[in-house]
Amino acid sequence: MVLTFDDKKTVDGKTVEYERVLHVGMPKKRLFSAIMDMQEVMEQSRQSQTAKEKRESNDRMIDELYDLTAKILSNNMTNEQITSEWVDEQLSLGEIKSFFEQYVKFISGEASSPN
Repeated sequence: MVLTFDDKKTVDGKTVEYERVLHVGMPKKRLFSAIMDMQEVMEQSRQSQTAKEKRESNDRMIDELYDLTAKILSNNMTNEQITSEWVDEQLSLGEIKSFFEQYVKFISGEASSPN
């Protein structure tokens, strides 16, 4: 899966904009486990009863969602490590949701591919 982001980096003391291209691969066991753990967190959020439980559950879910996104993006062909902070700066929750929908389609399509 190829992803392109508008990003910034410092070159010779100056901040320059560039396109960061990540070639994200199929998840390995550890990443699949993290995705499954995220599904559990989401289910716990749905089962929360009180307003306090829902807020705590949603806060936990958002933190884990950003962490998981960073782990998925770090599973790239150049082994470039992506941090949760970078994900937070680059992507909104809506964009992360869209990313996950596309990523699931990607891994489902790749998993069902005969080659």
